[in-house]
Amino acid sequence: TYLDQASFTSALGGATTTFESFEEPPADNLSPLVFPTVEVSCDGSEWCSSFFGASSVMPTDGSFGVYFSTPDTITFTFSSPITAFAINVGDLGTHGATDFSATLSNGNSATLFTSFTDTPDNQAFVGLIDTTEFTSITFQGSAPDDGIYFDSMQTALITAVPEPHTYALLLIGLGLLGMTHMKRRHWPSGLSSAATI
Repeated sequence: TYLDQASFTSALGGATTTFESFEEPPADNLSPLVFPTVEVSCDGSEWCSSFFGASSVMPTDGSFGVYFSTPDTITFTFSSPITAFAINVGDLGTHGATDFSATLSNGNSATLFTSFTDTPDNQAFVGLIDTTEFTSITFQGSAPDDGIYFDSMQTALITAVPEPHTYALLLIGLGLLGMTHMKRRHWPSGLSSAATI
């Protein structure tokens, strides 16, 4: 998990990143909201019908963001698998200390904040990178009636880079294959390697 943009960007290692600033909100605020790179849905019966959707309150990039309130949950679903996700989170923890966590579609989960509380209009950054691909991420908070705003979403698919020892083993294997091939070309037929010395 990452709580600042600089460390998240560094961990991406140059992977191609897709950005979503929720600038084309659907005409209705019904779940799911469909954007060019993501579908955003609200799950729960407490606030989803009245406090969920796209809003011009607290955007960090452009004019709009998305929002929901606990104890309901909000899910971001992607059209293709990713391994990295980050987003700006606003107004978190203004209704009491909250544990704020995320669950990925691959079954992994992370607690991003524990007993977090802050003043209204606060802004936080959360990022996650997983070694296993996922196609959705669901956020939940433990404090009830905590209205939370999101904007400036980033996603990426980080391809695995082989460890240095993997390259070393590959070179050794290729070298042995080359030596075997050269010996077979130079040995007279019917003679063993000991007989050619």
